[in-house]
Amino acid sequence: MNIFSAIDFSAISGTSRALLVAGGIILGFSLLGFVIERIIVASLRRFAASTNFKLDDIVMSSLRGVARWGFFLLGIFAGLPALPIPVSFSDEITLAGRLTVLVFSLIVLGRFANGIAAHYANRLFPSSVSLTKIIVNVVLMTIGVLIIFQTIGIKITPILGALGVGGLAVALALQDTLANFFSGMQVMASKQINLGDYVQLDSGQEGFVSDISWRAATLKMLNNNVVVVPNTKLAQSIVTNFSLEERDFAVRVTIGVAYDSDLEKVERVTIEEARKIAEKIEGAAKTFEPLVRYHTFGDSSIQFNVIMRYEDFGAQFLAQHELVKALHKRYQQEGIEIPFPIRTVLVRGEMPAG
Repeated sequence: MNIFSAIDFSAISGTSRALLVAGGIILGFSLLGFVIERIIVASLRRFAASTNFKLDDIVMSSLRGVARWGFFLLGIFAGLPALPIPVSFSDEITLAGRLTVLVFSLIVLGRFANGIAAHYANRLFPSSVSLTKIIVNVVLMTIGVLIIFQTIGIKITPILGALGVGGLAVALALQDTLANFFSGMQVMASKQINLGDYVQLDSGQEGFVSDISWRAATLKMLNNNVVVVPNTKLAQSIVTNFSLEERDFAVRVTIGVAYDSDLEKVERVTIEEARKIAEKIEGAAKTFEPLVRYHTFGDSSIQFNVIMRYEDFGAQFLAQHELVKALHKRYQQEGIEIPFPIRTVLVRGEMPAG
C-alpha cells in the first residue's frame, strides 16, 4: 500500500504537496539512519570492544553518529528534486552539497586521526597526548579550509603566499607562545618527564605530572592543589624526577635510642614493626626487606635510620606517620628508651660559699 494513498493531494496546493513529499523522504531516511545506528553500528561497536585490536575501536569511535546524520543528509538531497526549486539555483545547490559532504568527511577523518594520534602518542610519548591532538586538529583544519576555498573557486596560491608572510609576523608576535609550544615538544621527546611522574622543580614546586599541553605542564600536588608551569620554565628548570628509571624509592625515618639499649634487640623489634607497616600501607615495595642502619653517636642517643621502599610517592607520609606511632608503642612495651636531650655541665673551680 502506498504511504501517501490516504492523503488527498488534490485538496492541497502544489507547493504544500512538494513540501510534504520532501519531508516524508527526509523522515524516512532519518528513521533508516537511526535504525542502522542503534542496531548495526551498536553491534559492531560491541564487537570491536570485545577484541584486543585497538584500530577497530578507533574506527567505530570515529563513526559515532555518522549513520544517523549521513542518512539525514541523504534524505535532504533525495528530497530536493521534489521541491519546486528554480533551475538557476542548481549550481548553488550542487556546491552546497559538495561542501556539506566535504565538512562531514573532514569531521569523520578528524575523529579517526585524533584517535590514531592519541593511541600512538600514548604508547611512544605518554605525556604528549593532548599536544598531539592539538597539532593534528590544526593541520586538518588548515587543510580543510584550503580545500573548501579551492572548492568554492577561491585560488589558494595567493593565500599560501600570504600565509608565508603572515606566518613570520605571527611568529614574531607570538614568541612566548611558540617558545612554550616547542619547549613542550622537547620535554615530551626527551621522555625524561612523563605522565604520572612525581617531579620537583628547583624553584620548589612539586607534584605528579597530570598533563603537558601546548602551553604549560600541570602538576598535581599531594594536597590536590594544581600548579601550572609554562613549558619554557619546565624545560629550563633543574628537575628532580622521583619516578624515572625505578618507580620505587627509599623512605627513611631517623630514630635515637639510649646508650644502654640492647642494639640487637632494638634492630629486631624495629624491623618487625617496619614489616607490619609495609604490609598495612598500600604502595610499599613488597619484596624489599626493611633495614636498620646505625650511623651516629649523638649527644644523648645512638641514632639510626629505618629504611623502607615505596612505589607510591604519596604513601611515604602515611608510612612515616604509622611507623612512628607503632615504634613509640612497641618501645614502651619492650622497655627501650628514647632519651630526652641530655647535657652534662662541668663547673671548674671552687663553688662559692652558700
